[in-house]
Amino acid sequence: MDTIDHHIIALLSEDARMTATAIGTKVHRSRVAVQSRIDALVKSGEITGFRVTLKRQPIPALFEIRLKPKSRCEDVLPKFRARYRIDKAWSVTGVTDLFIWTETEDSHELHLMRSFLTEQAEVASVFTHPILRTYE
Repeated sequence: MDTIDHHIIALLSEDARMTATAIGTKVHRSRVAVQSRIDALVKSGEITGFRVTLKRQPIPALFEIRLKPKSRCEDVLPKFRARYRIDKAWSVTGVTDLFIWTETEDSHELHLMRSFLTEQAEVASVFTHPILRTYE
């Protein structure tokens, strides 16, 4: 493999649907030359397949929050809302004090949300529940 092959692979990694003509423009080769190189890379096993990347679906999550004594939901919610989206929030009775329903772009953002909540002085504990399936 030479630098042109590496460049072709990089372009196909970004967009597997990129045409040989478009790749040729970027690597300064003809459509036929690019297609020949792609065919050779597939035949040699350097390229083992092309994939489809689906649009990311948001991850729905429910945070179950237990507050420290004398803390209030009204102290936690504005801080969280200033940084992250809240779809719904419920103050409830029982062991749990507050539920926050939100959607995140990825698991990293979910982790950041959880970390933010656990760092709040009013929060005693946080339980995170990523939603696997919703039933209507």
